[in-house]
Amino acid sequence: MRNWLVLLFSFLLASGAGAEQIKVLLHLDQADQAVTLINVVEEIIKANPDADVQVVVHGAAVTRLRRDDYLNADFQRIIDRGVHIGVCNVSMTRKGMLHDSILAGVELLTEGGIARVLALQKQGYSYIKI
Repeated sequence: MRNWLVLLFSFLLASGAGAEQIKVLLHLDQADQAVTLINVVEEIIKANPDADVQVVVHGAAVTRLRRDDYLNADFQRIIDRGVHIGVCNVSMTRKGMLHDSILAGVELLTEGGIARVLALQKQGYSYIKI
C-alpha cells in the first residue's frame, strides 16, 4: 500500500498546479483489492478535487459492486463524489449476477470491461491497475 501511495503522490505532483484536468482510469479485476481501490480514489480526489476519475471493474471484482456487499457504502460514497464506475457485463454474466443486483449509479458496460479500458486509454486517461 505504501508503494501505491508514493506512486500516486508522485503522479499527482507531476501533474502540476494549473495544468489541464487530470484524467485517471483505475482498473480493478481482483475482489480482494477493492479496499485499496477505494483508498486510492479518495486520495486522488483529496489531492485533485476536479480530477476525472473512471473506474472499470471486471473479473472476480464484479461481486464487490453487489447491493448487498459489505463495501457498498464505500463505493456509493465515491460515486456520490463524482467518480464514474463501470462494471463488465460479460463478467457479471459469468458470475450469474443479475443487472439489478448492482449498486445504483454503476454503469453496466455492455461492450465489456476491457473494451472500456482501451477506449478510455485512447481518450488520454492515465491507466492505474489496482
